Amino acid sequence: MQWMFNKGGGRYLQLVVSASRDLTDLARGEIIDIAIGDLRLYFPRVCEAKLLAAHVVKEQRATFSAAPDTEALRPTAETGIGNLFLAGDWTRTGWPATMEGAVRSGYTAAEAVARAAGQPARFLLPDLA
Repeated sequence: MQWMFNKGGGRYLQLVVSASRDLTDLARGEIIDIAIGDLRLYFPRVCEAKLLAAHVVKEQRATFSAAPDTEALRPTAETGIGNLFLAGDWTRTGWPATMEGAVRSGYTAAEAVARAAGQPARFLLPDLA
């Protein structure tokens, strides 16, 4: 699992795997077992928890898969035109072309606008990894 969203104080968790082609052919129960195993690695109290319900969604087109060497083709927020800045999932953020990457791109574009206005500001928090 790559992402975890905690809704309801730990009573309702959503786990996400981007580009999960390796899981596509697995049965629903196998995927749930993998997810619970991952949770137990990082949250030992999960071993004491009782799973009440689980749902698996397999959306095979949810994540864009870039071809090798395409990162260099992705533009930065700055365009060379003084009042034109780019934002969106395909801009160069260091992250995949996902919703999360698009959000990072918006922050990066806002920083570029602030710099161009002579008022540099930091909106994007540094990666914790």
